[in-house]
Amino acid sequence: MDQSDVLLLARAQFGLNIAFHILFPSLTIALGWLLFYFRIRYARSGDPAWLATYKLWTKVFALSFAMGVVSGITMSFQFGTNWPGYMQRVGNIAGPLLAYEVLTAFFLEATFLGVMLFGMNRVPGWVHVLSAAMVAIGTTISAFWILALNSWMHTPAGHEMDGSQLVAGDWLQVIFNPSFPYRFTHMLLASGLTASFVVAGLSAWRLLRSGDDASARKTLRTGLVLAAVLAPLQILVGDLHGLNTLEHQPAKIAAIEAIWKTEKGAPLVLFAVPDDERRRNDFAVEIPKGASLVLRHDPEAEVQGVEAFVPDAAPVAPVFFAFRVMVGMGVLMLLAAWTGAWATRRGMLPQRWMLWAFSGFTFAGWIATLAGWLVTEIGRQPWLVTGILRTREAVGGASGAQLGASLTGYIITYTVMLIAYLVVLTHLAGKGADA
Repeated sequence: MDQSDVLLLARAQFGLNIAFHILFPSLTIALGWLLFYFRIRYARSGDPAWLATYKLWTKVFALSFAMGVVSGITMSFQFGTNWPGYMQRVGNIAGPLLAYEVLTAFFLEATFLGVMLFGMNRVPGWVHVLSAAMVAIGTTISAFWILALNSWMHTPAGHEMDGSQLVAGDWLQVIFNPSFPYRFTHMLLASGLTASFVVAGLSAWRLLRSGDDASARKTLRTGLVLAAVLAPLQILVGDLHGLNTLEHQPAKIAAIEAIWKTEKGAPLVLFAVPDDERRRNDFAVEIPKGASLVLRHDPEAEVQGVEAFVPDAAPVAPVFFAFRVMVGMGVLMLLAAWTGAWATRRGMLPQRWMLWAFSGFTFAGWIATLAGWLVTEIGRQPWLVTGILRTREAVGGASGAQLGASLTGYIITYTVMLIAYLVVLTHLAGKGADA
């Protein structure tokens, strides 16, 4: 097995690990704030429906948090086993950022989550409310450090060379690198939408079985209204993020838009089948000059194509399709949220077919998040750290057979874990908070 196959297997294994892991932080980051909201509503109103809701979703949060911890530990080991060149070259920057996440966020979440789960009748009410707030803050701090590192890998700044290693010359520039504000905001909104649809979808699932469940009615409305607010904000932030990417990673934009040649008045490709070998689009549906108008706000502006970045151009087809899945799912989520917010006004219960539709959208946020992650990570190839470290330079010495065997093990294990997680989740939702 040649080195290219080993590299492909190493990438596939790490990609599977991080794709599985990201499912759970993308839910818990915003779900922590929803739990805080539920707890405040109960503290202010004394309504037992809010208390039941809070207790139910605390269980969901705890389960998701545990799944994220387990998969995160496995993923972190792969930095040493599969990608030793990464830690050898940039470990002086990546290591501290990962450590900050553990010290300032993980312990905060784990400690106060214990109070949330077991301390309601053992601590004063204000302490229990404070615990919910600390867990929510902890999830956001965790996202802050992880996104700081990931963003730095895309748009590195503030570093210096010390022999063959990189060290931080200015930690503020490292953390607040050019793409960090956009990625961090984009991820927080993505988590908000993911949690909103999980809450709304599982509430709809409960209402299909028991339409008079007061708690499910409240959470259905909460999830849909929150999604209706966040979806248009995500579209705006996504556009700003795209313009930032155009400035700092134009090769990724060329792949996203399937623009092969640098030209003025570049068309916006709505759909096509990109051919990476021949560098062309088959069956293309285009809007003339649309890409120049969207990207440069000038229909005659020049846009760089993939040819300008060879041999460091990203593979076009996976990035092109993943981006359209993300955008398409985002539009569907916007329509579903606005329709649902209208249908549930004044405490109204949506028609049964709408409840089925909301149930079907339960994990729509996961689909959009995974598609966005594929765009982000495949789109920066062949770089692991843009302009500094190529992916092939960081791969370890594990053989193809070892990687293939471990990848198979991961696929089986994660499939079983995900099925078990979904079964437990739907079981909890089916019982309902009032139960």
